[in-house]
Amino acid sequence: MRFVLAISALVLAGILLILGIGQTTFLAGPRMGTYSADLSNEHGIAVISAPLFDAVEGQANVSVTGIEPFIAVGHERDVEAWIAPFEHEGIDLDLVDERATADAVAANPEALEEYAERMGIDLAAEGEEAEPLEVPSPAGSDLWLEERTVQAASEVESDGTETQAPELSTSNNVVSVRMPVSLKADQAVLVKADAEAPVKVSLEWIQDRRAPWAGPLMVAGGVLAMLGAIFYLIAVDHDRRGLGPRRGRKGPLLGIRNVIGGVRRKPGAPKPADVTPDHDAPTDDTSAQHKPGDEASTDTKSERRARVPRRLALPTLALAAAVGLTGCSPHLWPEMPGAEEEVLETVTPEATSSALAPVPVTQGQIDRVLQDIERIAAQADNDLNAAGLAARFTGDALAEREANYTIRKAVSDYAVLVPRITSDGLGYQLVLSTESWPRTVFVVVASASTASASDDDAAEDEAAGDEAADATTETTAEAAPSLALIMTQASPHSQYLVSRVIALRGGITMPEAAPAEEGTARLANDVKSLVMTPGQVGPAYAAMLVGNTDSEEAQLFDIEGDTLIERSGAAWVAQSTEAASAAGQAIKYSVSAEQTDTRIVALSTGAGGALVATTVRESRVEEPDGDTRWRPTVPKSLSALSGLEGQQDKLVSVVAHQLLFYVPGASAGGQIQLLGYTSDLVAASDGS
Repeated sequence: MRFVLAISALVLAGILLILGIGQTTFLAGPRMGTYSADLSNEHGIAVISAPLFDAVEGQANVSVTGIEPFIAVGHERDVEAWIAPFEHEGIDLDLVDERATADAVAANPEALEEYAERMGIDLAAEGEEAEPLEVPSPAGSDLWLEERTVQAASEVESDGTETQAPELSTSNNVVSVRMPVSLKADQAVLVKADAEAPVKVSLEWIQDRRAPWAGPLMVAGGVLAMLGAIFYLIAVDHDRRGLGPRRGRKGPLLGIRNVIGGVRRKPGAPKPADVTPDHDAPTDDTSAQHKPGDEASTDTKSERRARVPRRLALPTLALAAAVGLTGCSPHLWPEMPGAEEEVLETVTPEATSSALAPVPVTQGQIDRVLQDIERIAAQADNDLNAAGLAARFTGDALAEREANYTIRKAVSDYAVLVPRITSDGLGYQLVLSTESWPRTVFVVVASASTASASDDDAAEDEAAGDEAADATTETTAEAAPSLALIMTQASPHSQYLVSRVIALRGGITMPEAAPAEEGTARLANDVKSLVMTPGQVGPAYAAMLVGNTDSEEAQLFDIEGDTLIERSGAAWVAQSTEAASAAGQAIKYSVSAEQTDTRIVALSTGAGGALVATTVRESRVEEPDGDTRWRPTVPKSLSALSGLEGQQDKLVSVVAHQLLFYVPGASAGGQIQLLGYTSDLVAASDGS
């Protein structure tokens, strides 16, 4: 009966162990499930929404095969906005046939018309042949949270890292790119390839390979195996108790110990006498046939019998160790309900919806944009070549650098250098909350040190008639001022472009602002909630530049320590007139200033006030004072911009002031503060 129990336990243990191990091997099912579809639209574009990836369990992957394949992950609203003007396909799953389907989606007429107008494409009327609609490359767009291209895939593979790298395989021009995805509910995947060759989209799910009952089955099998081994030892012990002397031997498993230890003499017992057969004594046949080798053979057999239980102990210990190690593999055990409930309790409070418009750009996207801006600006600053700036600069920021490069290439000792932009954020940024376009981001970054002239050198240049020195601002006095960048994305197919680069004044404190992740609102130019409407700030400051500092509007500004007013506009006229009189030159100086047509940017700080960015152009005029032989001489800097040389009857130089103000709320009151400015010479002419 004891042997029956032992054998039954061991057989049942073997069954449980086979089932437990089988759950992780031959019973685990396929490692990956694949659903594929071929695209048929002329642009080779398809969209995969986030809920689709929840239809099958496992780690989702997207694979695209074609010419120049591309995969991107972005917010669903951004993906839909990007593809709206184009025919595309939506990917769906047929779980019954285990395949993917591609359903055609027509272009949005309004989005198509807007895109064509923006790109200068003539959409032909019905019956006429239309211009081919070229789809821009989605690679490198600021909309995407993550993207994979052939080049990116090759770079990842060449690095030799073991991160989640996309698989890359090529056959002639046809390439396959694969990317693992893990989407949130408001995200989607955009895929694209050149439609000249067949485009295949595959959705793959790497199965979790969880075996929640493998651990319990293996543990139960291990326990039964140990019980079977114990039953077996008890059975063997019971059968072997009759072996060996019974006198003086006590304790458990006596039979087993008899087999293992044999008959051992007690310590101190006399050694048995060596019995030598007496040739004279009578012997029987048995004693006569006894040989010395027989004793050795008997001892060997006893040792073999003693090693049998030891061999049985080794697999038992190994099995116990293997079963113990299963506790280190969480995927071999069922999930505990208590842990899941705890996670749900933690996540539920965060799943609250907000009535505000979403923040359209993440911190990762902003960092990536800043790095690209730094790279492009550094290359242009080093080469004094503005050809590549249009990829990231526009408006006043672009005009500033174009003019500065033009002058510096012609005048090697030109004192005014544009500040070098870095991607080192200083922790102050505002992001416009919106689902539409344009989108605006305000961010403060550090600048790199540049060799710039001192104010004393600038004063000497003024005396020599160099108008470039007059444009020198507080930016040149600081080795590395903090820079406020205003970036705008005009449409889904555009990048974030820097429209203004403003050097912040030293010693100022930026106003309190709402966290960037909460977003902010763009204020209208005529909003009444501030001490002055954003549309009036620029003209009011322009009036103060030309000397109107006693008006009612001027009283709303804090101009104490304002070096721009101290050196520009009316101050420039007074300083230049004094210098000309001292030199005996009869030259008349005058100035005018006005706000440009560049878009005013007014962003709420979330604390009652607003940041207002605008641009004022100051026109400085030099002409003879009455009937005199004196004529203004064109300095090298103005000659580089205008092509004028020698003496002119009239000389007009234009300085652009990019300005940043803090305008307090009307309820809180207070004065408008100039937070920073960048002034540069941007144009020159003879006034004709």
